[in-house]
Amino acid sequence: MVQDDFSGIKDMIKDVHESVRFINQNEARLNSFFDIIQQLQLPDKKLILDCKTCWNLTVEMLSTVIKSKKVFSRFRDREPHYESCPKVEDWGKVEKVCEILEVFNSITKIISRSDYLTTNLLLNEVYCMKMLLDEKMNDENEFIQAMVVKMKSKFDKY
Repeated sequence: MVQDDFSGIKDMIKDVHESVRFINQNEARLNSFFDIIQQLQLPDKKLILDCKTCWNLTVEMLSTVIKSKKVFSRFRDREPHYESCPKVEDWGKVEKVCEILEVFNSITKIISRSDYLTTNLLLNEVYCMKMLLDEKMNDENEFIQAMVVKMKSKFDKY
């Protein structure tokens, strides 16, 4: 269900993935990136590289990068070989998608960490998912509405 969310932002995910990989490849680039973070007085966050088969790592990568989105455009100005900087208009989509996926990620963690999954725990988390999807069905952003319709149809099957 979550993998469907990525279809609308796969180019953005690719840009972020390539950006994180490019920055982490070289210590000088990493230092330059963190210099910009300090100049902007943002909290230091390690750049997490996702794994294409683990959607939760992709969510964590995007969530971390969103907090540093101002840094990437400044890094592009400093680094002439940096070509995969995410576009300004894409950040809004990613923030909206992450808003939804972070809830799914936290629910997944709760369920998977439970040694004894009880009905009341499971039903509570499923109910939270349903409420989130119902709420986002009325989102003003058409991109989010379309994404949630796909997710909700799969959710309703189960």
